[in-house]
Amino acid sequence: MLGGLLVVVAVFVAEAVSLLHESGADYVWRAAGDLGALYLPLAVSPSSPCGRAMGEMATALESNEISAMWAKHMIDSWGKTTDGQYFFNPFNGFYDECVTAASPGGRIKGKHCRIYTRVTTSTREGESTVPDTDPAAEYLAFLRRHVGKPDPALLGSLAREPRMGVMPLAVPFGNVQYDTCMPDVCTKEELQNSLLQAFLPHGVFPSVVVCSVQDERVEFTDGDVGFMSLVSFLLGLVVCSSVVDIYLHYTDSQHLAKGVLRYLLVFSAYTNLAKILQVNPKASPGNITCLHAMRTLSMVWVIWCHQQMTPLINMANIITFIMSFKNILGQAIMNGYPSVDTFFFLSGLLVTYSLLRQSKRTNTFNLPLFYVHRFMRLVPPIGLTVGLYATVMRFVVTGPIQSVWSSFFYPTCQQYWWRDVFFLDNFYFDSAVCVGQAWYLGADMQLYLVAPLIILPLYFTKSFGKAWLFLVTALSAIVPAAIIYHYDLPPTYVNNPLVMPEKTDGYTNKIYPMPWTRASPWLAGVWLGYIFYKQGNTKYKMNALTVCVGWTVATITGLLVVFGMFSYNRVVVPMPYEVMTQVVYGGGHRLAWGAVLAWVVFACHNGYGGVVNGFLSHPVWQPVSRLTYTTYLLALPVQYIIHCNTSQGGAYYFSHLNMLISTVGAVVVTLPLALLLSLLAESPVVGLERILLRPNHNTPRPAPPSKGEAAPPPPANPDGDSAEAGTTITTTTTTTTTNGVGFSNPVFTVEEVTKAS
Repeated sequence: MLGGLLVVVAVFVAEAVSLLHESGADYVWRAAGDLGALYLPLAVSPSSPCGRAMGEMATALESNEISAMWAKHMIDSWGKTTDGQYFFNPFNGFYDECVTAASPGGRIKGKHCRIYTRVTTSTREGESTVPDTDPAAEYLAFLRRHVGKPDPALLGSLAREPRMGVMPLAVPFGNVQYDTCMPDVCTKEELQNSLLQAFLPHGVFPSVVVCSVQDERVEFTDGDVGFMSLVSFLLGLVVCSSVVDIYLHYTDSQHLAKGVLRYLLVFSAYTNLAKILQVNPKASPGNITCLHAMRTLSMVWVIWCHQQMTPLINMANIITFIMSFKNILGQAIMNGYPSVDTFFFLSGLLVTYSLLRQSKRTNTFNLPLFYVHRFMRLVPPIGLTVGLYATVMRFVVTGPIQSVWSSFFYPTCQQYWWRDVFFLDNFYFDSAVCVGQAWYLGADMQLYLVAPLIILPLYFTKSFGKAWLFLVTALSAIVPAAIIYHYDLPPTYVNNPLVMPEKTDGYTNKIYPMPWTRASPWLAGVWLGYIFYKQGNTKYKMNALTVCVGWTVATITGLLVVFGMFSYNRVVVPMPYEVMTQVVYGGGHRLAWGAVLAWVVFACHNGYGGVVNGFLSHPVWQPVSRLTYTTYLLALPVQYIIHCNTSQGGAYYFSHLNMLISTVGAVVVTLPLALLLSLLAESPVVGLERILLRPNHNTPRPAPPSKGEAAPPPPANPDGDSAEAGTTITTTTTTTTTNGVGFSNPVFTVEEVTKAS
């Protein structure tokens, strides 16, 4: 069928272009049966650069010489009808074949364009309305007439259909998407105008979303130059400081590190990398070793869930994708939202323990430093990330779906960067945001701002503090339950066709990103942090029955939180949820998940974790866990970039094995980039913060190594600040340590789904 279609299309285009020189576009459409007009800007003037290029293309199509194959490659790269239409397989073309096609001497090159069409009830642009009839039923009738029949005018027939519900799930911008290839001198506007004349009489509105050529000319903006200058300056600092640091380590010049050079040495990759890679396998009251694995595995869980959504824009077998989650195990992905609640829990645990411990040590609380510490740690990495998104990242994305980046991320980051830098984007979740996953940073920052009001009463007025914490914890479950009940929202973000889209959107905007509805696991962490603070250096003793009951209840509760929505959270044969499910699960599942995590950490830390603690407390998790903040910032865009740059041939075919391979690839690519971001914008801030906020505190530097030996990593400070790498509870974060007032940066940042997913 493809060969026959290619011949027919070639003849049509050749005849169309020759007729274009004689009688104009109207006669071409009548003679060619509309097919050429669906792919080429036939409405242009024959004397225009585009018209002359298509004339040469027509001549080449009539030739059998090898030098004329460039025109046939352009036609061959067009998106045509494919198999698997019942599974919503899009009409993707072949990007690489198009952009590499070139006439002898390179005078004419291929330009790839992606086109979306949508059904309208009006022939005027901008008056698109939903058809009254069922598009799915009419499309099935269309399939019965056309599928399996060698009809070279199938695309033309598609365009003439009054109702085309071809891909309502795969293509949010229209009913049909397909690709074309035209001479590079033709503009996107010329193609758009020509398509309007071909489609609108049939009640279809076309939109040329993006056109691209190979080796497109790069034009740097002032923002691009500024960002590259900043990164170059930071890289220069890292290189210079590393050279100086290595020299000091291998010579008897340690006294120099105590002077002005200490401001430069904080950028040393030699020292900072050693701290990141350092491991501390011994558990102690200040070192809860199981947190590292909990943080790392939750991050991988999030990346795995995000990977399922990334290729939806050009997935060839969406029905297979949907059907693959019809069993209960699919809830680990469909209902993977507890993964982000793990980070809220860890945040509450660490800030509570460090704040109470510092209050006990000094009997004072410095509120300005408490907030300055937080902003100093978080702003540089996210600021550098937003700058990357808003400038040079667009040069990395290529391929037929690059419009995802060029039309959304790039302009959004240029306009709304401040929402991320000032941690406000969770309040704009219903509109455009730059770093979509930074909603968690916003919610966690807002909880951090009120943390003193919740935690300090536990130290200064113990009875009132516990009663106050109990009340706040109860409200953290009641508030989301009340909102869900009042607005009749689903109990969680469910993939259920019985749920109206406005209800799902209501849950996404009113429940999912808001701090007052996400506080439950954070408060569970506060409770455990208080318990550990009261526990001190002692170990709790529990009998075998208590341990058995605790693990049994925690296991059952955790499984119910993740898999309990199976009947409601599926596309295939779902059940409508009832009020009791809305209120109980919607209000209590996050608190229940926090309680499960609290038991796991408490049991493991006190010696009742068994094989679970052996797995979670293995030292191998520690280096990776210190990169969770920068990994969180980079993972999702890396997943989009990898997918865009590996989809040059068209559609993505879903399978669980493909998803696993893609997830592993995303992790492998993201970690080195996260390490680089940490060395540029996170670890140096740790050192600068120590110098500025604790000027009288000197970090002991390692002794010079023996001849022929490498320098050892910096030893632990008296208050545990070797844990700049995160080996103590006050520093169990991404390459951070305590600051002048002793408060850690409990940022285990990661998010579950973007608004787009």
